[in-house]
Amino acid sequence: MNNIGVNNTGVRAARNILVLLGLCVGVSAVAAPIPRFLPNRDVAVTYQLNLPGRDPQTYLLRYDAADQLARIDSPAQHLFILANLPSGQAQLVVPALHAVVDTPDFSGIAQQIENARGAQFTPLGSGHYAGLRCQRYRITSRDGEAQACITPNGVVLQFDGHNRHGAAEATAISVAFTPQPGEEFSAPADFANIHLSPGMLAALLQAP
Repeated sequence: MNNIGVNNTGVRAARNILVLLGLCVGVSAVAAPIPRFLPNRDVAVTYQLNLPGRDPQTYLLRYDAADQLARIDSPAQHLFILANLPSGQAQLVVPALHAVVDTPDFSGIAQQIENARGAQFTPLGSGHYAGLRCQRYRITSRDGEAQACITPNGVVLQFDGHNRHGAAEATAISVAFTPQPGEEFSAPADFANIHLSPGMLAALLQAP
């Protein structure tokens, strides 16, 4: 596979982590008993993401608990995603282009969050990842099925699931409960807003 395909896959992989966090927002409104699904304090989590037929990729998720803001950095792709979870809005920021990119890859995030409502949880026992204990659950919804291991304060340490869009597995390899500065969750003011198709975005990411 050429490098353009790998880059475009990287964008989709980062979106998968965002959708995982979005699912946590969607299910938080269903009837008890359910686990806490959003962190109750600021945190930075490094995940290893595995997609079928792809090499493992590393992503950094930072979370502002007060405002429910998330940032996902893809070091290999030199880009990051900003998300306002209550509004279901997301932006793709590409520093190499000095741009905030509007791309169809993110058009369905709000709908996927909404589709997560009504999920059912079945406890499966305890787990241990990145030096922390967590409770394992089987999660079933109208959109798919997954297993997740979640700490008492709402950090997803491991997730393995599938839906109509495909399958993904994310495992936390480090967790740091540290304050997350608010400026990390907004794009630089001088970045331009542009619209690109997924193919054009991948080509520009590959350009020297």
